[in-house]
Amino acid sequence: MTRLRIKLCGVRRARDAELCAQAGADEIGVVFAPHSRRCVTVAGAREIRAALPDDVRLVGVFQDAALSEALRVAEEVGLCAVQLHGVLPEPSGALPLYAALQVDGEAALARVAALRGFRRLLLDGPAGGGGGVAFGWTLAQKARSLTAAEVFIGGGLTPQNVAQAIRAGHPDGVDVASGIEGPDGFKDPARVRDFVAASRAAARELA
Repeated sequence: MTRLRIKLCGVRRARDAELCAQAGADEIGVVFAPHSRRCVTVAGAREIRAALPDDVRLVGVFQDAALSEALRVAEEVGLCAVQLHGVLPEPSGALPLYAALQVDGEAALARVAALRGFRRLLLDGPAGGGGGVAFGWTLAQKARSLTAAEVFIGGGLTPQNVAQAIRAGHPDGVDVASGIEGPDGFKDPARVRDFVAASRAAARELA
């Protein structure tokens, strides 16, 4: 498999972004969905962007958003990509677009095969973004045979189970939010470091 990439999502503070980058994350996700407790403002996202080294990508996460609005925010903040949940528009524009799909079984594979034009497909748990519910990770292997897009696993990942998910699904990357948070809802340093370490170790096994 190609080098596994790690996206740590739902970051709300610049110091948490620095923590995630220092732990070895490849990407940081910031949420712009108004209903989410992890939602950030454009100004807050800019602070997070400024705290990150140039080689760590910042991805904006949107729910049922018009593509034009997501791209406007991306330009204001300096996002490297846009991740879309819910209603998915027709892909357009130069910025990489990621599609998130809720997976509750084999039926989701039909949607994977039908989607075109997205750089990445995030296979998320049935509870949706940040819901912390897993799916059958072996479906990720089947999904990779149905699409030219890269395939990431999300939903219910933790430092304790991410290695199992990687071994089962052989994804291009993993995406986590709730699994690395402490009781206060912010990123927990030990969980962040343990998640990255477990992911890298599992990826080395499959290299």
